[in-house]
Amino acid sequence: MMTTPLSRRLLGVLAAGGLAGRAEAQGAFPSRPVTVIVAFPAGGGSDIVTRIVARRLADRLGQSVVVENRSGAGGILGFQAGARAAPDGYTITSVTQNISSNPHLYRDNSFDALGSLRLLSLMVKVHSVLLVNPRRVNFRTLEEIIAHAKANPGRLAAGNGGVAGNGHMAMELLMSQAGIEVRQIPYRGEGPMLNDLIGGQFDIAFHSAAGLRQHVETGALRAIAVSNETRISAFPELPTVGETLPGYQYSGWWGLAVPAATPDAIANRLAADIRAALSLPETRAELAARGFDAEPTTPEAFRAIAERDFRLYERLVADRRITAE
Repeated sequence: MMTTPLSRRLLGVLAAGGLAGRAEAQGAFPSRPVTVIVAFPAGGGSDIVTRIVARRLADRLGQSVVVENRSGAGGILGFQAGARAAPDGYTITSVTQNISSNPHLYRDNSFDALGSLRLLSLMVKVHSVLLVNPRRVNFRTLEEIIAHAKANPGRLAAGNGGVAGNGHMAMELLMSQAGIEVRQIPYRGEGPMLNDLIGGQFDIAFHSAAGLRQHVETGALRAIAVSNETRISAFPELPTVGETLPGYQYSGWWGLAVPAATPDAIANRLAADIRAALSLPETRAELAARGFDAEPTTPEAFRAIAERDFRLYERLVADRRITAE
Protein backbone atom coordinates (compact mmCIF):
# COMPACT_ATOMS: atom_id res chain seq x y z
CA MET A 1 0.00 0.00 0.00
CA MET A 2 1.38 3.42 -0.96
CA THR A 3 1.58 6.03 1.76
CA THR A 4 1.74 9.81 1.56
CA PRO A 5 3.48 12.11 4.08
CA LEU A 6 0.04 12.93 5.52
CA SER A 7 -1.00 9.30 5.87
CA ARG A 8 2.33 8.42 7.50
CA ARG A 9 1.83 11.27 9.96
CA LEU A 10 -1.67 10.06 10.82
CA LEU A 11 -0.49 6.49 11.28
CA GLY A 12 2.24 7.71 13.59
CA VAL A 13 -0.24 9.70 15.66
CA LEU A 14 -2.58 6.69 15.94
CA ALA A 15 0.25 4.39 16.93
CA ALA A 16 1.52 6.77 19.60
CA GLY A 17 -1.99 7.22 20.93
CA GLY A 18 -2.45 3.46 21.14
CA LEU A 19 0.77 2.97 23.07
CA ALA A 20 -0.11 5.73 25.51
CA GLY A 21 -3.61 4.34 25.93
CA ARG A 22 -2.31 0.82 26.74
CA ALA A 23 0.20 2.23 29.20
CA GLU A 24 -2.46 4.29 30.95
CA ALA A 25 -4.81 1.31 31.10
CA GLN A 26 -2.45 -0.23 33.62
CA GLY A 27 -3.40 2.41 36.18
CA ALA A 28 -6.04 5.08 36.69
CA PHE A 29 -5.22 8.53 35.35
CA PRO A 30 -3.77 10.52 36.98
CA SER A 31 -1.63 8.46 39.32
CA ARG A 32 1.23 10.97 39.69
CA PRO A 33 1.88 14.74 39.46
CA VAL A 34 1.12 16.61 36.26
CA THR A 35 3.43 19.23 34.73
CA VAL A 36 2.26 22.35 32.92
CA ILE A 37 4.84 23.97 30.65
CA VAL A 38 4.59 27.76 30.33
CA ALA A 39 6.43 29.00 27.26
CA PHE A 40 7.16 32.44 28.73
CA PRO A 41 9.06 33.73 31.78
CA ALA A 42 7.77 33.47 35.33
CA GLY A 43 5.80 36.50 36.49
CA GLY A 44 4.32 37.32 33.10
CA GLY A 45 0.60 37.35 32.42
CA SER A 46 0.32 33.87 30.95
CA ASP A 47 2.40 32.48 33.82
CA ILE A 48 0.19 34.13 36.46
CA VAL A 49 -3.05 32.93 34.85
CA THR A 50 -1.69 29.41 34.34
CA ARG A 51 -0.68 29.13 37.98
CA ILE A 52 -4.14 30.21 39.13
CA VAL A 53 -5.79 27.59 36.93
CA ALA A 54 -3.21 24.93 37.83
CA ARG A 55 -4.06 25.23 41.54
CA ARG A 56 -7.75 24.63 40.84
CA LEU A 57 -7.00 21.85 38.36
CA ALA A 58 -4.91 20.05 40.98
CA ASP A 59 -7.98 19.91 43.22
CA ARG A 60 -9.99 18.35 40.40
CA LEU A 61 -7.32 15.79 39.50
CA GLY A 62 -6.36 14.87 43.05
CA GLN A 63 -2.70 15.28 42.12
CA SER A 64 -0.25 18.15 42.34
CA VAL A 65 0.17 20.24 39.18
CA VAL A 66 3.66 21.68 38.77
CA VAL A 67 4.28 24.73 36.55
CA GLU A 68 7.56 24.77 34.63
CA ASN A 69 8.74 27.80 32.63
CA ARG A 70 10.57 27.18 29.33
CA SER A 71 10.77 30.49 27.51
CA GLY A 72 12.38 31.53 24.25
CA ALA A 73 11.77 32.27 20.56
CA GLY A 74 8.30 33.73 21.00
CA GLY A 75 7.14 30.67 22.89
CA ILE A 76 8.34 28.17 20.29
CA LEU A 77 10.76 26.40 22.64
CA GLY A 78 8.09 25.77 25.26
CA PHE A 79 5.44 24.79 22.73
CA GLN A 80 7.84 22.30 21.14
CA ALA A 81 8.74 20.79 24.51
CA GLY A 82 5.08 20.29 25.31
CA ALA A 83 4.21 18.84 21.91
CA ARG A 84 7.13 16.37 22.06
CA ALA A 85 6.32 15.13 25.56
CA ALA A 86 4.87 11.66 26.07
CA PRO A 87 1.19 11.76 25.05
CA ASP A 88 0.00 10.40 28.38
CA GLY A 89 -1.70 13.45 29.92
CA TYR A 90 1.10 14.14 32.40
CA THR A 91 2.46 17.09 30.41
CA ILE A 92 0.14 19.97 29.59
CA THR A 93 1.27 23.06 27.69
CA SER A 94 0.05 26.59 28.35
CA VAL A 95 -0.35 28.03 24.86
CA THR A 96 -0.97 31.55 23.61
CA GLN A 97 -2.10 33.07 20.32
CA ASN A 98 1.57 32.75 19.31
CA ILE A 99 0.83 29.21 18.13
CA SER A 100 -1.28 30.85 15.41
CA SER A 101 1.04 33.78 14.64
CA ASN A 102 4.54 32.27 14.89
CA PRO A 103 4.37 30.24 11.66
CA HIS A 104 3.96 33.51 9.75
CA LEU A 105 6.45 35.58 11.75
CA TYR A 106 9.49 33.31 11.85
CA ARG A 107 10.83 32.38 8.42
CA ASP A 108 12.85 29.44 9.73
CA ASN A 109 10.10 28.07 11.97
CA SER A 110 9.15 24.61 10.71
CA PHE A 111 7.32 23.65 13.92
CA ASP A 112 3.61 23.02 13.29
CA ALA A 113 2.09 23.85 16.67
CA LEU A 114 -1.54 23.47 15.59
CA GLY A 115 -0.77 20.05 14.09
CA SER A 116 1.36 18.92 17.04
CA LEU A 117 -0.91 19.94 19.90
CA ARG A 118 -4.39 18.89 20.94
CA LEU A 119 -6.18 21.99 22.26
CA LEU A 120 -8.24 21.45 25.41
CA SER A 121 -9.74 24.76 26.55
CA LEU A 122 -9.07 28.46 26.61
CA MET A 123 -8.27 29.92 30.01
CA VAL A 124 -8.74 33.62 29.25
CA LYS A 125 -8.90 36.07 26.41
CA VAL A 126 -6.43 38.94 26.63
CA HIS A 127 -8.19 42.22 25.94
CA SER A 128 -6.16 45.22 24.84
CA VAL A 129 -7.09 48.80 25.66
CA LEU A 130 -6.15 51.69 23.36
CA LEU A 131 -4.58 54.38 25.56
CA VAL A 132 -3.31 57.90 25.05
CA ASN A 133 -1.17 60.18 27.18
CA PRO A 134 -3.51 63.17 27.69
CA ARG A 135 -0.60 65.53 28.27
CA ARG A 136 0.78 64.80 24.80
CA VAL A 137 -2.41 64.42 22.76
CA ASN A 138 -5.97 65.47 23.50
CA PHE A 139 -7.79 62.64 21.73
CA ARG A 140 -11.01 61.45 23.34
CA THR A 141 -12.33 59.17 20.61
CA LEU A 142 -10.96 56.73 18.08
CA GLU A 143 -12.45 58.86 15.30
CA GLU A 144 -10.18 61.72 16.37
CA ILE A 145 -7.11 59.47 16.37
CA ILE A 146 -7.86 58.11 12.90
CA ALA A 147 -8.57 61.58 11.49
CA HIS A 148 -5.32 62.97 12.91
CA ALA A 149 -3.29 59.99 11.67
CA LYS A 150 -4.72 60.34 8.16
CA ALA A 151 -3.86 64.05 8.10
CA ASN A 152 -0.39 63.45 9.59
CA PRO A 153 0.94 60.09 8.35
CA GLY A 154 3.64 58.64 10.58
CA ARG A 155 3.56 61.52 13.07
CA LEU A 156 1.87 59.64 15.90
CA ALA A 157 4.19 57.41 17.93
CA ALA A 158 2.87 54.18 19.45
CA GLY A 159 4.66 52.00 21.96
CA ASN A 160 4.19 48.27 22.28
CA GLY A 161 5.39 45.55 24.62
CA GLY A 162 7.39 43.71 21.98
CA VAL A 163 7.47 42.80 18.31
CA ALA A 164 4.56 40.50 17.40
CA GLY A 165 3.02 40.87 20.87
CA ASN A 166 -0.64 41.72 21.38
CA GLY A 167 -0.08 45.48 21.53
CA HIS A 168 1.99 45.44 18.36
CA MET A 169 -0.43 43.26 16.41
CA ALA A 170 -3.53 45.12 17.62
CA MET A 171 -2.01 48.39 16.35
CA GLU A 172 -0.95 46.81 13.05
CA LEU A 173 -4.51 45.56 12.52
CA LEU A 174 -5.86 49.04 13.33
CA MET A 175 -3.50 50.61 10.78
CA SER A 176 -4.42 48.02 8.17
CA GLN A 177 -8.17 48.44 8.55
CA ALA A 178 -8.24 52.21 9.12
CA GLY A 179 -5.77 53.00 6.35
CA ILE A 180 -3.40 54.94 8.59
CA GLU A 181 0.29 54.87 9.47
CA VAL A 182 1.60 55.12 13.05
CA ARG A 183 5.26 54.87 14.06
CA GLN A 184 5.69 51.81 16.29
CA ILE A 185 8.26 51.71 19.11
CA PRO A 186 8.89 48.18 20.46
CA TYR A 187 9.86 47.59 24.10
CA ARG A 188 10.99 44.51 25.98
CA GLY A 189 7.75 43.98 27.87
CA GLU A 190 4.58 45.90 28.64
CA GLY A 191 5.87 47.22 31.97
CA PRO A 192 8.66 49.44 30.59
CA MET A 193 6.41 50.52 27.72
CA LEU A 194 3.63 51.58 30.09
CA ASN A 195 6.05 53.56 32.24
CA ASP A 196 7.24 55.49 29.19
CA LEU A 197 3.70 56.11 27.96
CA ILE A 198 2.83 57.59 31.36
CA GLY A 199 6.10 59.55 31.27
CA GLY A 200 5.19 61.11 27.93
CA GLN A 201 7.80 59.46 25.71
CA PHE A 202 5.20 58.70 23.01
CA ASP A 203 1.52 59.25 22.25
CA ILE A 204 -0.58 56.08 22.19
CA ALA A 205 -0.48 52.34 22.79
CA PHE A 206 -2.52 49.19 23.10
CA HIS A 207 -1.97 47.58 26.51
CA SER A 208 -3.61 44.57 28.13
CA ALA A 209 -6.53 45.56 30.36
CA ALA A 210 -4.98 44.05 33.48
CA GLY A 211 -3.64 46.63 35.94
CA LEU A 212 -4.71 49.73 34.01
CA ARG A 213 -7.64 50.99 36.07
CA GLN A 214 -5.59 53.00 38.57
CA HIS A 215 -3.69 54.84 35.83
CA VAL A 216 -6.94 55.76 34.06
CA GLU A 217 -8.70 56.87 37.25
CA THR A 218 -5.81 59.14 38.28
CA GLY A 219 -5.74 60.75 34.83
CA ALA A 220 -2.24 59.58 34.00
CA LEU A 221 -3.70 57.84 30.94
CA ARG A 222 -6.92 58.15 28.96
CA ALA A 223 -8.61 54.96 27.78
CA ILE A 224 -10.16 55.25 24.32
CA ALA A 225 -11.45 51.83 23.24
CA VAL A 226 -10.98 48.08 23.64
CA SER A 227 -9.78 45.77 20.89
CA ASN A 228 -12.12 42.93 21.82
CA GLU A 229 -15.24 42.12 19.79
CA THR A 230 -17.46 43.00 22.77
CA ARG A 231 -17.16 45.39 25.70
CA ILE A 232 -15.29 43.97 28.68
CA SER A 233 -16.00 43.80 32.41
CA ALA A 234 -12.76 45.58 33.37
CA PHE A 235 -13.81 48.68 31.38
CA PRO A 236 -17.56 48.34 30.71
CA GLU A 237 -17.84 52.03 29.82
CA LEU A 238 -15.39 51.80 26.91
CA PRO A 239 -16.58 51.25 23.33
CA THR A 240 -14.94 48.63 21.18
CA VAL A 241 -12.73 49.61 18.26
CA GLY A 242 -15.25 47.77 16.09
CA GLU A 243 -17.99 50.23 17.03
CA THR A 244 -16.01 52.83 15.07
CA LEU A 245 -14.26 50.52 12.63
CA PRO A 246 -16.75 47.74 11.75
CA GLY A 247 -15.17 44.32 11.47
CA TYR A 248 -12.22 45.10 13.72
CA GLN A 249 -11.60 42.64 16.54
CA TYR A 250 -8.39 41.56 18.18
CA SER A 251 -7.95 39.48 21.30
CA GLY A 252 -4.99 37.54 22.50
CA TRP A 253 -5.73 34.32 24.37
CA TRP A 254 -4.14 31.79 26.66
CA GLY A 255 -5.23 28.17 26.88
CA LEU A 256 -4.09 24.63 27.64
CA ALA A 257 -3.11 21.80 25.31
CA VAL A 258 -1.56 18.32 25.28
CA PRO A 259 0.40 16.41 22.62
CA ALA A 260 -1.70 15.60 19.56
CA ALA A 261 -1.49 11.83 20.13
CA THR A 262 -2.97 11.95 23.64
CA PRO A 263 -5.79 9.36 23.87
CA ASP A 264 -9.36 10.61 23.78
CA ALA A 265 -10.22 9.40 27.28
CA ILE A 266 -7.35 11.31 28.89
CA ALA A 267 -7.74 14.45 26.77
CA ASN A 268 -11.48 14.57 27.39
CA ARG A 269 -10.98 14.11 31.13
CA LEU A 270 -8.46 16.95 31.25
CA ALA A 271 -10.60 19.23 29.10
CA ALA A 272 -13.64 18.69 31.32
CA ASP A 273 -11.64 19.27 34.51
CA ILE A 274 -10.07 22.44 33.11
CA ARG A 275 -13.49 23.83 32.20
CA ALA A 276 -14.81 22.92 35.64
CA ALA A 277 -11.84 24.60 37.33
CA LEU A 278 -12.33 27.77 35.28
CA SER A 279 -16.05 27.83 36.07
CA LEU A 280 -15.54 27.92 39.84
CA PRO A 281 -16.61 31.27 41.37
CA GLU A 282 -13.32 31.52 43.25
CA THR A 283 -11.33 31.01 40.03
CA ARG A 284 -13.37 33.62 38.22
CA ALA A 285 -12.94 36.06 41.12
CA GLU A 286 -9.18 35.53 41.29
CA LEU A 287 -8.80 36.07 37.56
CA ALA A 288 -11.14 39.09 37.56
CA ALA A 289 -9.07 40.71 40.31
CA ARG A 290 -6.18 40.67 37.83
CA GLY A 291 -8.23 42.01 34.94
CA PHE A 292 -9.08 38.73 33.19
CA ASP A 293 -12.37 37.03 32.37
CA ALA A 294 -12.41 33.23 32.56
CA GLU A 295 -13.18 31.74 29.12
CA PRO A 296 -13.73 27.97 29.40
CA THR A 297 -14.37 26.44 25.97
CA THR A 298 -14.77 23.06 24.37
CA PRO A 299 -11.76 21.69 22.47
CA GLU A 300 -13.66 22.23 19.22
CA ALA A 301 -14.40 25.88 19.99
CA PHE A 302 -10.79 26.47 21.04
CA ARG A 303 -9.45 24.99 17.81
CA ALA A 304 -11.87 27.09 15.75
CA ILE A 305 -10.51 30.24 17.44
CA ALA A 306 -6.89 29.20 16.89
CA GLU A 307 -7.49 28.38 13.22
CA ARG A 308 -9.43 31.62 12.66
CA ASP A 309 -6.52 33.57 14.11
CA PHE A 310 -4.04 31.57 12.04
CA ARG A 311 -5.76 32.95 8.94
CA LEU A 312 -5.93 36.47 10.46
CA TYR A 313 -2.19 36.53 11.17
CA GLU A 314 -1.40 35.10 7.75
CA ARG A 315 -3.19 38.03 6.08
CA LEU A 316 -1.96 40.66 8.54
CA VAL A 317 1.71 39.65 8.45
CA ALA A 318 1.69 39.65 4.64
CA ASP A 319 -0.22 42.93 4.38
CA ARG A 320 1.94 44.79 6.91
CA ARG A 321 5.18 42.90 6.12
CA ILE A 322 5.73 42.05 9.78
CA THR A 323 8.61 39.88 10.92
CA ALA A 324 9.80 38.85 14.37
CA GLU A 325 13.40 38.36 13.19
